[in-house]
Amino acid sequence: MTISWLVCLVALSVGANGEVPASLSAFVTQSTLDEGDKSEISEYTVHYLGLLANGDYEDVVKARTKLVEPMLNVRGKASSAFRSAYAADLIPSLENILDEGDVYRGVNAIQVAGFLGTDSSIRMLGHLSSSADEPDSSKRLWVAIALRQSMATGELSLRSFNAAVRALAEAAETEDDWRVLMRQLETVSSVARSRRSQDEGGEDLRSIGRKLQLRMIRSTLDRILASEGSVELVYALRPSIFDVQQQYLDPELIRYRREVGLNMAPQLARVNDVVLLHYEALQGDDLLKSSSGLSLRLSDETLRLIESDMGSGRAPQFNPEDLWLNKEKDALEKNRKAWNALLAQPPYAGR
Repeated sequence: MTISWLVCLVALSVGANGEVPASLSAFVTQSTLDEGDKSEISEYTVHYLGLLANGDYEDVVKARTKLVEPMLNVRGKASSAFRSAYAADLIPSLENILDEGDVYRGVNAIQVAGFLGTDSSIRMLGHLSSSADEPDSSKRLWVAIALRQSMATGELSLRSFNAAVRALAEAAETEDDWRVLMRQLETVSSVARSRRSQDEGGEDLRSIGRKLQLRMIRSTLDRILASEGSVELVYALRPSIFDVQQQYLDPELIRYRREVGLNMAPQLARVNDVVLLHYEALQGDDLLKSSSGLSLRLSDETLRLIESDMGSGRAPQFNPEDLWLNKEKDALEKNRKAWNALLAQPPYAGR
């Protein structure tokens, strides 16, 4: 199937009925769809997919808006029947648009797929998560965002949900663009804080989210601390530390607090290792310096919250952000050693 195929379908669909349906709102909440309904849905999708594939800038914007519109229906949530029929029309053509390689059209296609929120759309997005499968970083960034949208509002099976989030976590382990990595971390973090009910598999998803979040943060720190590590990944690390802090403080997730605290504390302490290993490079760039200082502050705040809950009252008495900004490297070394000594003892030891 090629883009020119879409052009032909546009002509055929418009020619058959004189005009494209103005909206699909009449079908969105229907529990069943007959062949006439499906035909109108197809006329609508073929027309706007044609604009998405071949139109100018304004056409693409219009096409994306119109293709997303049914999923934002104000009359109620899209029915399973509508999602299925709509996805069957959309996904093959969205895949073709992505295969053509145009970044702008591809990003818009990804956004449409994110709002679609079906098993077929999330599988498509999951296959574009890694740099090995999708070389363009702009597309990978929007894939991470679209996956989060699908997970928040879509109608997904646990199997598809699980596969997509695992694909994203795996992709993050080799992601070199900090902007993409930041979005990948945010999406997995949102799974760890999912409000999906237990009957909908929410307990399993939150557990998977916590495990993958830990794995991704550990992997990111490993790569920054490697001899060839990219210091710019620090930019992605700071928001993820904030997410851990908010997850730890969330009263809805209080039953997971000890698990999160004991697992994350050793990783949070490694931020000290990052700033000391890459001291000159991070101090030498104003943006990196600021981001590193914020990362130190957030990690230290969260470590102190965890340590307070553990009840030992032995947290080191340093302010690492101030030490960093004032270039007191020796004091930062002492702070690192103090935390390392504390975390080598129970209840943290061996985790």
